[in-house]
Amino acid sequence: MAQIPGCSALLLVIVLLGPFPAFTQRESRHDKFLRQHVDFPKTNSELDARRYCNLMMQKRGMTTTFCKPSNTFIHASHSDVDAICSDGGTYYSENYYDSNRPVALTACRIVGGSSQNPPCSYRGRVSSQYVRVACLNGEPVHFKTTL
Repeated sequence: MAQIPGCSALLLVIVLLGPFPAFTQRESRHDKFLRQHVDFPKTNSELDARRYCNLMMQKRGMTTTFCKPSNTFIHASHSDVDAICSDGGTYYSENYYDSNRPVALTACRIVGGSSQNPPCSYRGRVSSQYVRVACLNGEPVHFKTTL
């Protein structure tokens, strides 16, 4: 059996492990916030609120092992949502900021109790309201409430 020269073996290891860090990287808090709470432009606006919630909760990974009891989707651009933590929002307290203007929302709530396992069933409510978010390093990381 032929030996692989040291340089070639090292190159082989680098090639094989090259994509590995991508699999181990965790989703940032801001990226998780965007995945869970921002849908712009709104996905398939032809759907009624119930069907929209059932689709989006599954599509965004909030029904894989258990049913997330509630979630609110903001129908504004990433930059408009991010701006709540700066000139598009007003400081409230601690790390919370309130939006300076109402935003289009779809609020999803589980049907039948909060401890359900998949398949999950949601009801939805569409509105336009002010929102409060928690900010970290100038970016939203947690949806607190509507106002």
